[in-house]
Amino acid sequence: MRVLFVSNLYPPHDLGGWEQNCQEIVLRLQARGHACHVLTSRYGLNDHVEPEADVTRALHLQADIHYYRPVDFFLRRPRQERANRRALHAALDTFQPDVVFIWGMWNLSPRLACWAEQWMPGRVAYAIASYWPMEPDAHQAYWQRTARRPWVRALMAPARGLALQFLARERKSHPLALAQVACVSEYVRRKLTQAGALPHGARVIYNGIDPQPFMEATAAQVPRHDMMRLVYAGGLVAHKGVLTAVVALGMLHKRGAADGLHLTIVGGGHPEYEAQLKRGVEEWALGEHVTFYGRVPRNDMPEVLAGHTVFLFTSVWEEPIARTVMEAMASGLTVIGTAVGGQREILEDGVNALVFPPDDAAKLADCILRLRSAPDLRLRLADTGRQTVLERFTLERMVDEMERWLAEIVG
Repeated sequence: MRVLFVSNLYPPHDLGGWEQNCQEIVLRLQARGHACHVLTSRYGLNDHVEPEADVTRALHLQADIHYYRPVDFFLRRPRQERANRRALHAALDTFQPDVVFIWGMWNLSPRLACWAEQWMPGRVAYAIASYWPMEPDAHQAYWQRTARRPWVRALMAPARGLALQFLARERKSHPLALAQVACVSEYVRRKLTQAGALPHGARVIYNGIDPQPFMEATAAQVPRHDMMRLVYAGGLVAHKGVLTAVVALGMLHKRGAADGLHLTIVGGGHPEYEAQLKRGVEEWALGEHVTFYGRVPRNDMPEVLAGHTVFLFTSVWEEPIARTVMEAMASGLTVIGTAVGGQREILEDGVNALVFPPDDAAKLADCILRLRSAPDLRLRLADTGRQTVLERFTLERMVDEMERWLAEIVG
């Protein structure tokens, strides 16, 4: 098969696991003899673009990933939409794919997917790991939001009305069929189907990881019993709930129960939220108990996780299904997490993890103390968690299912 992947982001210029997963799928399919090419955004590039084999970085995102600039909607957007259309058309003409695989749509114009459906009828597949088919895109989310200050509302009213008219007309003239869809969890499929955003024929192909590097890194690690080493790994943004972990540790510290506990926060995100986390560490006097590790290259994650004992999954939104939890389980870490969204399909309280309510720092603190006082429980949960990944959430299984599905579409 010849598969053209279309994704908002692609390594090394990525923000998280879903884009990294895209690269892993591409490499695995290529290893099986399929031809793959990736059309992705210009995010992360400077003025000098190095040519890459099998990757074209030409698409424009709808907005800056952190801050929306409304003037760009009127001054830059029409030109960027035309450039996106040309880039997709050129990729189809040059690569001549059997199927177009839409991977990541966050911050990409939905018109791009519509053009793909028009030019490759019946040959467009979607891997969906979010709720974008039923949610406003970046432009709609900004212009639908009402400013808090009256003078700002009055000043923006004409532009807001004009922008919403443009967007409504575009959405009506560019509907998506979404005929071939694979959701990353049953929760995502059910939510989108109930909202009328997906046909009932959508399937579920669970996310997956390669467990081997994580297992090998853990096996090579010298066990340390001087303290319980907690770790969070992921985006530092509000909906990930990282502040819950800081507050939970702060509560334990205030009670004199933080001795022997250390939290490592791995990742990067929105500058304002990162600053809020660091203020929280200062306010709770946790300087000796918390380390901000920053972003970590993908290949270094097995070693980073192997140096810890407990993985904290603190998300407060309906997470489709978290790849980081699978990696932690494969590493032999005990998981304490929130069973939000698709996480209910991987986390079983008392079986392979401890579960606490979202945004409940007190319950998270209780879970930490419970594990510290019951090492046998911690080891049992860790063993069962690793088995969960090996049986249900491997990358090889994911590639097998996607390969068969794409062959069905082509055939």
